Amino acid sequence: MSTDALRRIDALLQVGLRLARTAPNGRIVLAQIARSIDLEWIPRPAGDEIAAELEAAGAHTRDPLSPRAVERALRDAWGVKPSDELDELDPDPVAVTPTAQVHQGVLDGSPVAVKLLRPGLAASARQDLVLLDGLLGPLGTAFPGIDPRALIREFRERVLDELDLEHEASSQRRFHRALRSHPFLTVPAPVTRLTREGVLVSDWVDGVPISSAPDPDAAAARLLVFVVGAARFGVMHADPDLDDVLVLPDGRLAILDFGATRTVVPERVASVQAALDAFAADDAAGLGVALAKLGALPESEGAAVIEVARHILGELAGPGRARLDTPAVIGARDRLIAGPDPLVRLVLAGTLAPDDLWPARGIAQLYSLISRLGASGEWLELSRAALRDGWEAGA
Repeated sequence: MSTDALRRIDALLQVGLRLARTAPNGRIVLAQIARSIDLEWIPRPAGDEIAAELEAAGAHTRDPLSPRAVERALRDAWGVKPSDELDELDPDPVAVTPTAQVHQGVLDGSPVAVKLLRPGLAASARQDLVLLDGLLGPLGTAFPGIDPRALIREFRERVLDELDLEHEASSQRRFHRALRSHPFLTVPAPVTRLTREGVLVSDWVDGVPISSAPDPDAAAARLLVFVVGAARFGVMHADPDLDDVLVLPDGRLAILDFGATRTVVPERVASVQAALDAFAADDAAGLGVALAKLGALPESEGAAVIEVARHILGELAGPGRARLDTPAVIGARDRLIAGPDPLVRLVLAGTLAPDDLWPARGIAQLYSLISRLGASGEWLELSRAALRDGWEAGA
């Protein structure tokens, strides 16, 4: 890696960390990052400071709202006392995240989940997002091939979507309807009449977290079908989380949270499928054509992508079953650190379309989740099948 490239990337990281430290909601961003990775993946001792900040941010944002604050927020949202709408509401949350918390309630005799956004979060986030303009210069300098203004605009729009629970309910209802007859995937129905910008009520689902799945390999494969297969449905889920995927007594997976989604167009999905098929076949020319069609890299880089990916990913990139867990991630990390130049050259030569930002986030978080499960599978073939067949893969 050239000294200049390293300096530019480091400058970008330092500006980003400074914004996260100083923005009122910066700790929430850091806490969300901490929820999506295993801190063991961060190289030490170079990453000690970052790991400590992520851990502290996670601890800081785990404090639940008081019962009085919950009642006040629901009254403000519904215009009446919560007891006028719900038969019961457990004052103790069943889940607390950096942005929201969930309570169990009873509505018309049936159990429901009541998700409540932290009061004032959306308004303060809008102010914080203005600070992202400070990344325009460092981002464009570090990665000359991208359009930093378009990427930051996309980031802002998607974050604001995540902080609008009415938007989430709309996405959730769409997934619920599409999957209501699926053999191994299900989504609880939202209760539209009680959903507001800061409150989302859904049917209650009983199950165990995917982290406690009796068969983690099968659960991981089914989650992959859901996330990757959604591309054929036209809407990508961009934030799969260990706490938001349940394994039901009959073995089906229930997906609970739909705040982070992004529409995708069939033409780009077809190009991604072509790229993955070419990679599997070691077809450098075909991969180059597909990457160029996506606008990600010049057509001439197909062979380099295959070489770099197979070296860093090892058996995870090949045919056959491979175990994706923390040792596998650390092994890939160490191979990258030992010889970063080829990958960095590709990253600096490439670009990322703004529309691909949230789908890329979803795929990264999917494989992060699977690695924390410690599951084995034919990941390349499962991904190809899900892109090709959508939610019918494995059915």
